Amino acid sequence: MNNPHLPLVTVVSPVYNSADYLEDCILSVLNQTYPNIEYIIMDGGSTDNTRAIVEKYADRLTFISEKDRGQSDAINKGWQRATGDIIAWLNADDIYAPDAVEHAVTYLVNHPDTLWVYGCANFVDEHGQPNNYRYPIFEWNYDKLATFGCYIVQPTVFLRRQVIDTFGYIDETLHFGMDYEYWLRIGKQYPPAFVPDIRVTVKIFQDTKSRSGGYKRLQEISAMLARYGYADLPSTMHHQWVDAVLDNIMRHLRKGEWRALRADWHDLHRYPKQVLRGTGKWLLRKLMPTSAERRLRRWFVRPKKSHPDALCG
Repeated sequence: MNNPHLPLVTVVSPVYNSADYLEDCILSVLNQTYPNIEYIIMDGGSTDNTRAIVEKYADRLTFISEKDRGQSDAINKGWQRATGDIIAWLNADDIYAPDAVEHAVTYLVNHPDTLWVYGCANFVDEHGQPNNYRYPIFEWNYDKLATFGCYIVQPTVFLRRQVIDTFGYIDETLHFGMDYEYWLRIGKQYPPAFVPDIRVTVKIFQDTKSRSGGYKRLQEISAMLARYGYADLPSTMHHQWVDAVLDNIMRHLRKGEWRALRADWHDLHRYPKQVLRGTGKWLLRKLMPTSAERRLRRWFVRPKKSHPDALCG
């Protein structure tokens, strides 16, 4: 299948107990229109059906199953094994469009000064149904990335090996914002190109890290941004902060940790303009059935209307 005249692309999938979604991810890589792909699955010692699924395709990929220190460590281990000229990572619950790799390679071959690219994404729930998740994607702007939010969808990114050789690997101290940090690290010196034909499908549901990380996730991102000179959370995370602090308040009330409530109250008002909106969304999340939330998203979430300069989302 490999063609020595074409750049080799290495795709790494870090997985752990992801059997429910893994086969769709694998097939989306193996069935690419681009022929020259090295596929590495780094498994953290799954106890579900992961190995049995992967073994069906053993002759077409590399499978490593061993304990790791988390997702960032798994990605780095995969990248260290990679022999490709172009490198990416695809999480086990995400799916490439059939020609995603081809479009990424074509652009990079035709634009030798561009070191990395990103594209568009569709968002679905755990059942593969559209969930109308708002994630506007913009033309590259470094300050906007830091102050608005991470508008680059991680699985759409393809990097030249030179990026890793120059800037190193994923920061293994980060568990939620490691991709965000990497874009900030490399983007100041090497701006990426937006390629709309690179398309992926991303699952967003309550068990995914971006939805379940809560207060710890936002603290980590806040500290990470401070390293790059940005003292505040991105604007799109202000209401998420209120939501996360309200979860803290409820947890401290249940445990009778009364002294912690003073700090919670201070945290709650970090973004006073977002307290009302954030509280409303928190109440809806707590009280509203998931099916009702999905209907509301279909009715009200319009990314391009809310962000007229969004390229896709």
